[in-house]
Amino acid sequence: MKTLQVDRAYTLLRLTDNKPSEVTLTDQVAPYIEQAKRLILDVDGIQFNSMLIGELVNLHRLFERHWGGASQRIALVNLTPSSRAVMERVRLHDIFVLADSVADVVKGHRALSKASAD
Repeated sequence: MKTLQVDRAYTLLRLTDNKPSEVTLTDQVAPYIEQAKRLILDVDGIQFNSMLIGELVNLHRLFERHWGGASQRIALVNLTPSSRAVMERVRLHDIFVLADSVADVVKGHRALSKASAD
């Protein structure tokens, strides 16, 4: 019998500023945390402010409570140069992967998986 394998290596979610939400980012993302050990947030066009940074830190805490361990990470992709500078200035690049694209994160994940299998 043939079986279908589903690669649950990552979950990709896109943040938008289309309309304000009454629900926190953590509450919106929480249902997706159990799906994969790597969460990729596409933040293309999002301007970072202190409120969003606080929500990202809360999201990181929830993610760590669920998965624990260093190999499970949240990646932020498509940051504007100013948003990347903010993330680095407040040292959040230590807890989040900052990448230019989803492909960079996926490629990096596959390289890590391959290295650990060798």
